[in-house]
Amino acid sequence: MTKFTLNTHINIYMMRFIFVILALFVCSTQIALCQQYKLLQTELYGMQVYGGFLSTSYAADFTDFSGTVSCDKFTSGLGNGLTAGFQFELPVSNAISMVGGLGFHDRSGTLQTNSSFPIRYTSSSNGFTQVVMEQSIATSMKFLESQFDARYIVLERYSYAIRVLGGIRIGFPINGSFTQQATIISPDNAGFIVNNQVVQQRTLSSGDITSFAGLQAGGVVGLEPMIRISPSMHLTGSIQYDIPFSSAFNDANLNIAGLRAQCGIRYSIRTFAPSPITP
Repeated sequence: MTKFTLNTHINIYMMRFIFVILALFVCSTQIALCQQYKLLQTELYGMQVYGGFLSTSYAADFTDFSGTVSCDKFTSGLGNGLTAGFQFELPVSNAISMVGGLGFHDRSGTLQTNSSFPIRYTSSSNGFTQVVMEQSIATSMKFLESQFDARYIVLERYSYAIRVLGGIRIGFPINGSFTQQATIISPDNAGFIVNNQVVQQRTLSSGDITSFAGLQAGGVVGLEPMIRISPSMHLTGSIQYDIPFSSAFNDANLNIAGLRAQCGIRYSIRTFAPSPITP
């Protein structure tokens, strides 16, 4: 009986001990989650370098532009490229900062359109067949762009922060070129005669893009999460959508939108080392 009582008391104390440990763990977890790290409270200014990928989307309404061969109407296109740049940031409150930066963006892409027309089977035959042809314009366009935006902290903890951003972009074309091609889709035995050879694809034109509309203006909206790795440094990531305000060309309607996925390193210059604040 004594042994049973002793074991019972040991089990009771063990259960109480485990309960206390669990209670302390839950309390410490809640305290850690409630800790807030004031990113901008002691910051004089911030700097960030970034790089990433850019997915380009074309909205078009033209049959040709300077240097190309007129064909069926182009209405859309897609492309991918790289992006990189530098940003400078000034806080205006504990939650809002103004950002200005300069970046390189590759907005290259390809536009495609299909057309069809009848041809004879042979020169001596009255039979006709329908030929389907794809016409494409592959562009290479690089831009140097300034971006000015405001960023607002929507969620902030000791180890991370999430911001939303919105602003404007002003871009200048560095260079641009194009290659226009025609490809026979069907029938399989149809083709072009080039240098006495039958080929299913031929180049219609190529060259430099000479009809850029000067400065390119647009808007930008996005989301930027940041992970704190030291009192003055954060790893950053952002998703930003570029909105065009006007056509990129003078002689054709081509609006260039883009979705950027970027990562970078942000460094803060502070009045003193920040510390966590428990509200």
